[in-house]
Amino acid sequence: MIKTIFTVCLQVAGIVSFAWAIDYQMNRIEMPERLSAGRKEFGGVWKYLTFLNMLLQLIFFIIAFLANFVKSLRGARDIIFASAAFPIGLFVGIIFWSLWAIDRELIFPKILDQYFPSILNHCMHTTVIPLQLGQLILVKHNFPSRPKGFAITGLLCLGYMIWVNYIYYMTGHWVYPVLKVLTLEQRIGFFIVCGVMGGCLYLIGDILNKTIWSGSQTKNEKQKKNK
Repeated sequence: MIKTIFTVCLQVAGIVSFAWAIDYQMNRIEMPERLSAGRKEFGGVWKYLTFLNMLLQLIFFIIAFLANFVKSLRGARDIIFASAAFPIGLFVGIIFWSLWAIDRELIFPKILDQYFPSILNHCMHTTVIPLQLGQLILVKHNFPSRPKGFAITGLLCLGYMIWVNYIYYMTGHWVYPVLKVLTLEQRIGFFIVCGVMGGCLYLIGDILNKTIWSGSQTKNEKQKKNK
């Protein structure tokens, strides 16, 4: 019972956090024209992986919350968690703060602090990590087969890379400052590393899920045998 309460609270926190951050980013940020042009041009906020991830996380946590009461939703919950919400969520947090540590101007220039409050920045890039790890620990998920899981994660990663390059083709501007300072070869390498990282995070999620819940599975099997 306590575990269920913790699970529901975590999922509600995810829903509220991401819904608030999405609304704030779309409707409440007011920046001067010289800074907001990139947000208003082709693709708008839909070109940012952070925004797409927040939308993904919001949808996932709504489904995860409802799956506590509607068993038919658990299959969708599990596949979204395994192949999208967990690997992409952790990717966003890890890559953002890694680039920030190297040089924040490559990912989130300091001038944006005037328009993005600290709490919004953390709702966009930080809270996703503990929320997803909490979901992993509190809820047993049935992961798809690795070929299927890798394929879904890979297609999502590839889709976003194509989207970023299409935006550059249409506008002549890169979505993120880091892409501007890289040579063509470095940019290709960066995209490859990001794709591999996405696949690794899927694999890590699968391994952790099996490790955390293997004891529970063994216990259930023993109980069935005793009966």
